[in-house]
Amino acid sequence: MLTIIMKRFYIASIVLITIIASNLFFTLPSPPSIELEAIHQQFHDGLLQLQKEIEAYQKIVAQYENANATIGQLRRQHLTTREAFKAIEFLLAYLDQESINRFINGAPLPKTEPKVPAIIVIEPKGLQVLDELVYAESPEESTEEISKQVGQLAKHYQYVYHYQSGIQLQHRQVFEAIRQELVRMFTLGITGFDTPGSVNALPEAKVVMESIARAFLVYVPALEETAPALAEETAAKFNQAIDYLGQQQDFDSFDRLFFLKEFINPLYDLVYRCHRQLGIETIDEVQSVPQALNYHSGNIFSEDFFNVGYFANMDYDDPALNPKAQLGRLLFYDPIMSSNLKGSCATCHQPNKGFTDGLPKSHSLTDEGTVLRNAPTLINAVYAEKFFLDLREEDLDRQMKHVIRSRQEFSTDFIEIIDRLQQSPEYRQLFEERFPGIGISTHTISRALAAYVSSLRSFNSPFDRYVRGELNEIDPAVIRGFNLFMGKAACGTCHFAPAFNGTVPPQYRESESEVLGVPATPDTLQASLDNDYGRIANQIPIDGADFYKYSFKTITVRNVALTAPYMHNGVFETLEEVIDFYNRGGGAGLGLELEHQTLPDTPLNLNEREKMDLISFMEALTDTTGMTAVPARLPQFDGRPEWNLREVGKY
Repeated sequence: MLTIIMKRFYIASIVLITIIASNLFFTLPSPPSIELEAIHQQFHDGLLQLQKEIEAYQKIVAQYENANATIGQLRRQHLTTREAFKAIEFLLAYLDQESINRFINGAPLPKTEPKVPAIIVIEPKGLQVLDELVYAESPEESTEEISKQVGQLAKHYQYVYHYQSGIQLQHRQVFEAIRQELVRMFTLGITGFDTPGSVNALPEAKVVMESIARAFLVYVPALEETAPALAEETAAKFNQAIDYLGQQQDFDSFDRLFFLKEFINPLYDLVYRCHRQLGIETIDEVQSVPQALNYHSGNIFSEDFFNVGYFANMDYDDPALNPKAQLGRLLFYDPIMSSNLKGSCATCHQPNKGFTDGLPKSHSLTDEGTVLRNAPTLINAVYAEKFFLDLREEDLDRQMKHVIRSRQEFSTDFIEIIDRLQQSPEYRQLFEERFPGIGISTHTISRALAAYVSSLRSFNSPFDRYVRGELNEIDPAVIRGFNLFMGKAACGTCHFAPAFNGTVPPQYRESESEVLGVPATPDTLQASLDNDYGRIANQIPIDGADFYKYSFKTITVRNVALTAPYMHNGVFETLEEVIDFYNRGGGAGLGLELEHQTLPDTPLNLNEREKMDLISFMEALTDTTGMTAVPARLPQFDGRPEWNLREVGKY
């Protein structure tokens, strides 16, 4: 039965790809002197080589089970197999990311099947799982599981090989795949995310760079006809990157910031310029499906790297969007939203505190103690697949309904709010201007607020400007801190660049949550586990799996210098305390028993300078440019002038 389901899954994937390639996309005339056959051959040779390495892996595992092969031989074959995968990953993952994540190289964590009414657990499979098993301290204890995983890998790869070997590539897809792989290499590769056991990240990065460079070189002859300098610069940059990676041996000391500024960002831009120079269509020219990334952005840390319209489900080319956001800004600061007129959205999300409130848990607006959790920042909150710390809402527009209905927060309903707003001639006019023919409604209130929240975007910090070359210098501690964050300290394996939150690259379509084992009190010597169950209690059926107990959304560390206290319960008052918690291995490192902790329980062994460098880097992510101004006044209400006495300045 499982085999039938898998076949149907792969058939559906390839049919969709074939339909898209042959019917939905139009292709501009191919650039002169360019033949895709060389790239097809590279891909097909790579597919065959990976199949051979997986077969060799099966043989070594069988020998290891019978004590006829050493752990050294097993590990060498594992690395060889992974590098064969990495040689074609840029096309494999581009063409069918879901299959690769599920069966070939997904993160070693269980998940649940989305869009179904029951809890169906998807157990982790593939090369990342094997990386942990084969490089465990005592791999002999997992021999049976290793054999099972390699057997599954071989079976699943047969479907991948069969169908992907028949795909006819387009020029557009090659360029898109190369740029996507540059993002993947930087965010998941050199951080160690992809190699959790072997930490063989740098040799694999070299293999990846060689493979995408080889594909790019096919286009050099055509580029030389119209833009020889561009062709030469891009080819040279690829060669320099390959040489640089070949010289790097130590994972901890690798200068990731130098690599980003000198190679990743320049290549990301150069490949795009080559794409356009050749007259090849881009993804947004051939399909109308929104993408999480703006393909025309030339820098991973650019303010326009993300397509905010995708995340907010809004048309950011709509000239009325900014006026809608301005209306949302008024609503955000107006206590008219709460039942007792005592608080607004800004009560718990204050701009001078990074749109948090500085409290462990926000005060209830109805004088009932506190709400359940700490108020997270709203800056860059739009860049997510799901919202709230327990991920209970998928739509930015619908966030507001949870706050409005909450007994401890606004404790009201849209009917009452609409009635109040209707009493204001000014609000009636504003809504009619922004939403002609609709006016004040549940939808327009939510839409205006979502437009404002989606405008709270921060990619202009000192660190961003340094990465983009707008600042010539930055504190060396920031550089060291970034390299630690993306390397030894492993922060970047959960807080993914460039948003530094849990939205997973390179597609940025999924929001992750983590089980950290957060203690109930700051006492880490006699720690007790906080009793908030998190995601498993969000009343979403598919999140009811046991491994989501104590799991919380990974939020951004941007502006973290402004948003203390930290964690879902505000248990840590300083960044020093947060780093100490992670350095000791999270809750498990404090002695708490957690069956499904996603944070490694082994110490990071950070010294005091390294801890301070991490803080220096995170402080360099501070940016609230243009966000801190509050409305000078709020709309008047007929017969209720006291409603305008809002003390707005306190925010």
